[in-house]
Amino acid sequence: MTIRANIPRRAAAPSFEHGHARAEAPTPEPTREPEATPRRATGLPLLLLVGLGLATAAGVVQVRARARVLELGAEIAEMTGEHVDLAGERRRLEAERAYLRHPDYIQSIAAGRLQMVPATPDRIQQIHLAAQVGVP
Repeated sequence: MTIRANIPRRAAAPSFEHGHARAEAPTPEPTREPEATPRRATGLPLLLLVGLGLATAAGVVQVRARARVLELGAEIAEMTGEHVDLAGERRRLEAERAYLRHPDYIQSIAAGRLQMVPATPDRIQQIHLAAQVGVP
């Protein structure tokens, strides 16, 4: 017993043993297509392109405006925080100024650091300017 490999075979031409053959299909004559009339330019592609360009430009402008609004919002938030910090610093400096200008603080500094004493009446001298010599 021999084993045949599966080899594809060509199909044999059909035989018509009964004497009839298929008629060949007549080949149609090539028909002549009517000449295409030239298309008239309507401008529709250009109009669509311009419309698309305008829509794109409007979108870009809107995105840039929103981005600018967000930038300004961030800047406002930053400046508001800085304003709060500066207002607190101002209140602190005003309180320190009031403390430093208080007469009790000035007297303690004069007596403690500078070793000053209150002036006695005998040490007070009046100074007269040359133009005011005759005025009591």
